[in-house]
Amino acid sequence: MTVALRINRIAPVIEVNGSPLAANRLQSLIDLRVSRALRLPGRAVLRFDDAGHTLAAGGVFGIGAQVTIKAGTGTVLLAGEVTGVEFTMDRGQPEFTVVVDDLAYKLTLGAKIRTFAAITYGEVIAQVCREQGLSYENRGGTDALAVQQDYLMQSDTDFGFLTEIADRTGNDWWVSESTLVVAAPADGQPVASLGFGDDPTLVGFSVKASALHPAEPVVHGWWPQTKQAVTANGRSTRSGDVASLVQPFVAASDLADRARTVTATEVPLDQSDAEVLANRLAGRWTAGAVTAKATSREVEPAIVPGSTVAITGAGPASGTYHVTEVEHVYNRRGFATRFTAGDRRPSSLVDALAAEAPSSFRRQGIVIGVVTKVGNPNGSPGEVTVAYKAAGDQLESNWARVVTFGAGSGRGATFIPEINDEVIVGFEGGDVRRPVVLGGVYNGQDVPAEFGVTNSKVDKRRITSRAGHFLEFGDGDAAPDQHISFTLAGAEHQLVLGKEKFEATVPAGKPMTIKSGNSSIAIGSDGSITIQGKKITLKADTDVEVSGVNITQKASVKAETSGTQVAIKASATNEVSAGGAMTIKGAMVAVN
Repeated sequence: MTVALRINRIAPVIEVNGSPLAANRLQSLIDLRVSRALRLPGRAVLRFDDAGHTLAAGGVFGIGAQVTIKAGTGTVLLAGEVTGVEFTMDRGQPEFTVVVDDLAYKLTLGAKIRTFAAITYGEVIAQVCREQGLSYENRGGTDALAVQQDYLMQSDTDFGFLTEIADRTGNDWWVSESTLVVAAPADGQPVASLGFGDDPTLVGFSVKASALHPAEPVVHGWWPQTKQAVTANGRSTRSGDVASLVQPFVAASDLADRARTVTATEVPLDQSDAEVLANRLAGRWTAGAVTAKATSREVEPAIVPGSTVAITGAGPASGTYHVTEVEHVYNRRGFATRFTAGDRRPSSLVDALAAEAPSSFRRQGIVIGVVTKVGNPNGSPGEVTVAYKAAGDQLESNWARVVTFGAGSGRGATFIPEINDEVIVGFEGGDVRRPVVLGGVYNGQDVPAEFGVTNSKVDKRRITSRAGHFLEFGDGDAAPDQHISFTLAGAEHQLVLGKEKFEATVPAGKPMTIKSGNSSIAIGSDGSITIQGKKITLKADTDVEVSGVNITQKASVKAETSGTQVAIKASATNEVSAGGAMTIKGAMVAVN
């Protein structure tokens, strides 16, 4: 047996840029750890005895070098690129350490701020994979991946964004060589059967279970399009031959009166989204209820994240377990596999690969926006979109409702902001897909015609339209400064209701009319005044004077002038005539 064959039988096969690592360099391998987990980049750490500095100085493991690590059977344990090295000297003995990450590490480099419209989660994942040079495979993912989303916003790394999508839709993801795989958690057929007995294949196994988790999550939300509340009860899809020891703790049936949790922190868009969120919570809680760890006697390359392993010979703990983390460990004593079944949420490599980033689905606090569109063609004419200018000109919001006062069916104020207005935007439940415009703000360029502030005191308030019409409330201390006025742009048309006066003003040549049914007082464009009514009465406490160039009085039936003294005078001629008989009566009649 040659040295190379003997090494390959015991040790892993390592290829660098497509070529096997030389036998003498493979013999200098002190230890190797290949770590893979759901929703995390895979990593391999190789530690060499580098006497003569042949590896450190030879450039074999240059940055970006492609490294494939296989079991002796040829099964790939991890394929990736060199992302780091370390050189140490311990008592004169040099050691060279190489870090290899699978291609998922590219997802962790650099945060992005961008939006997606009218797209499914699956299409987003496929686009991200193309950008990072990865293939995408949907291997039995949940139906939520195919549901079209009106709006999504990414505000962190591709790694964080894809992990949030997977978590929100109830899926797992991992990278297999150059393919990103998305799949729903499932207890499929075991890829390996390990256990204890006459020929044990395990050297260690432990399992712990806890019933301190909700068994039934209930998600509440609000669906504004239908003005209805949405409610969904989550259910776990965990199945398979779960060990009898842990099954009662997964179900938590004995804690039924304490196992129901109602939450409104998740923000569903509609009923189907609420059901996806509720089921995802149920799956997360039940998966985290059981944690199993095992170590095999030999390397088990078939065990990968997302697979199922059957444990035998462990008494009531025997059963199937869904693998979430795998570690293949090699040193000069042998090659073994350790695996964990438990919570699917990432917990180990995130800190090493990416800094903590904000959520792409959640945003706490408020932001500044500039209105870009008004009137949703598929929704309410009162909805707007805004550009988040602080994050880049191309980042636009989903359609946002506008907060106003008195809003209700057929009532309320409709003060809709206009394109290019600066507004304050909040998010319902912190969900960036549900923006709400809280109001507009002034800035150094957009200022009102009147703030109404004098000497640090507010003495008037205004509501002004785009054209310059305004409603003003005068709140000054003096009577002349206390009024309500309606003024059209240009200030020539005005109606003032004040403590000192009530005044309606229009410019010359503009008619004015006050009407009540068929009765009216009209001022014509030529300045004429017409008073029309069923009965018109003029009364004065002292004098009534009617003057003009020509005065004409007409009555269709009877005209009567009466008084204690009645005088009819003319400075020139005076004529009194009748078409019929005329009667002049008096205690004394003088005709001169």
